Amino acid sequence: MISKEDIKHLEKIFPFWLDINQNDRAKIILSSRILSLKKNAIFFNSHDLDGLLFLKSGKLRFFLSHLEARELPLYYLNNMEIEFFEDFSDNSTSTILDIAFIVEKNSEILLIPYSVLNLFRDKYSVMEKFLHNLTREKFSKSLLSLQNILLIPLKDRLLKFLYSLNKTEISLTHEEIAKNLGSSREVISRNLKILEKENFLKVNRKKIIILDRGDIL
Repeated sequence: MISKEDIKHLEKIFPFWLDINQNDRAKIILSSRILSLKKNAIFFNSHDLDGLLFLKSGKLRFFLSHLEARELPLYYLNNMEIEFFEDFSDNSTSTILDIAFIVEKNSEILLIPYSVLNLFRDKYSVMEKFLHNLTREKFSKSLLSLQNILLIPLKDRLLKFLYSLNKTEISLTHEEIAKNLGSSREVISRNLKILEKENFLKVNRKKIIILDRGDIL
């Protein structure tokens, strides 16, 4: 049974919460559960997580998983944000966008199962519209990220990523940076050397030191 605090989260997740009758709200509450996810855990299309995921704390990094050559980064989920995993097991569109995620920090999520939400899609038009919009937002974010990978030079994406960390000294390894940008360690190392020559940063064995924020952001 989820806590009173979590029930308040449900009221914020669903703007139309009070438009759902009391019995149906009770079904959602009783079916919801709290899950703790350990850092570095990876979830590849786990049907255990089909449904609406509300991140109470932590950080998740989503990526495209069906390409074997490398992970293609998509977006992050931060505190108090939601993600929707729809069950496409009986739908031929299941291979269009195969999204997985890795737990960047120890995280706690509130999960509302897809099977329960699906019961109310026909009954409540606002529920159908809400879930449809979440799916559309997921595709839009994913396609925008993929577009950036294709159209924006890696050097610029690398510098923007480093700036986004809001630190003057960064301790990430080249391999960790590569995973965030969908590249390889060797390519990241080569582009860091280029940025170092251009006086944006300085690279040593243990850290990257930001020297000039430039005008990219």
